[in-house]
Amino acid sequence: MKALAVLPWWLPAVDAFAQPTPQKPLDERLRAAKVERGGLSLDIPTLAETGTSVPVVLFVDPAKLAGRTVARLGIIAPQNPRPVALELELGSVLAQPRLTTAIRLGATQAVIGVAQLSDGTLWQHAIEVLLTGSACFDGT
Repeated sequence: MKALAVLPWWLPAVDAFAQPTPQKPLDERLRAAKVERGGLSLDIPTLAETGTSVPVVLFVDPAKLAGRTVARLGIIAPQNPRPVALELELGSVLAQPRLTTAIRLGATQAVIGVAQLSDGTLWQHAIEVLLTGSACFDGT
């Protein structure tokens, strides 16, 4: 059980994206994680001229929370040298978690938005972004 604690909280959502029909997780310890699509929206351009500053809006539909709260939000860009573009731990007072920011992208890739709910459920939404110019030449 200690080994599971050191895995990133968002890893099952990335694994679920990589496998359209969940069959074999990246790691057997992730089998118990419940990952769902829906309830989380990711607004990002599908074509970006440069990866230097790509606008992103990540938000949760409060109607689908059903009494739960959002504990964490994250934006993962798996092809970047540092895949975690953003990771936030939230308090329970937010009625509708909504995040507006800009991220750097190093390559054409699927950007994955992740929300962890108070019951441990992970919501994810991914969008493929075609990048015409990289922003991660220096490894950041």
